[in-house]
Amino acid sequence: MGSCYSQVPYTFPDGGIYDGEIKDGLPDGKGKIIWDNGTQFEGFFEKGKKVKKGTFQWSDSSRYEGEFLNENFHGYGEYYWYNGKVYKGNWVNGKMEGKGILNYDGKVYNGEFKNDKKDGLGELQWPDGQIYTGNWKNGRQDGKGKLIEPNGNIIEGIWVKGKKQ
Repeated sequence: MGSCYSQVPYTFPDGGIYDGEIKDGLPDGKGKIIWDNGTQFEGFFEKGKKVKKGTFQWSDSSRYEGEFLNENFHGYGEYYWYNGKVYKGNWVNGKMEGKGILNYDGKVYNGEFKNDKKDGLGELQWPDGQIYTGNWKNGRQDGKGKLIEPNGNIIEGIWVKGKKQ
């Protein structure tokens, strides 16, 4: 008995309606899911799971465009939140992980992430021109760093949990 490709609607257990390629009774290939609340995903599937590349669009206008592995954001991707926040960079198992750029509240962080938080080496620029370059841990300045204030003053030293020591 061989595999069979078809293109018919399929309903996921969570109510999402899939339209696209089906193989052995499961979404496999290119397709699109639409949920009752307006959320949708368009991309690639293997054995009923989101893989490779795709775009998730939520009903609040947030969206993710990028790579997937085992149903998670994984690889390079861009996430656009409804409030204007934007992340472009690496993802591991659904979390910001590795190098990326995060724009939020007029600030720009360019550096390393771990478990959805700034962690490792990175630079944060504030709207007023202030810049911190250095080490981060768990989302805060932590370790050796340099702060350049808007007036040009430079403060170098050690930070612990976001505070200069």
